[in-house]
Amino acid sequence: MTEAAVIPDHTALVALGAGNPALSGLVVTAHRDAGRHVHVPALCLAAATSARPALGEHIGALPALEVVELGYATALLVGRLLRQGVDWQLAHAAALGRPDAEWPTGRPVLTELPKAYAGTGVVTISVN
Repeated sequence: MTEAAVIPDHTALVALGAGNPALSGLVVTAHRDAGRHVHVPALCLAAATSARPALGEHIGALPALEVVELGYATALLVGRLLRQGVDWQLAHAAALGRPDAEWPTGRPVLTELPKAYAGTGVVTISVN
């Protein structure tokens, strides 16, 4: 089984909450296939919840969506990204999308703002 993961940023989460068919299909696939992962950055969930207040509970009720907390190492990386001018709403997704020991090729970030990730070292997939 091949493991695959994606990271929805706050714009993708809002689009999911609004019923985006492609994102809804992705969640269904993740529910059916244990090798498909949807990693939700906690800061992106916070930003999306500020835009759509009921969205947090909806995301929390979907077992295939794993909310990724902002741990120490990631917090340091997010801080560096913020210093470089990356918006706080994007920084956690950018940090998680970069290659690391667990995901050597990185994880693509699903977003409505692909240009906003320029220079962050992540691959984006537009959800527009």
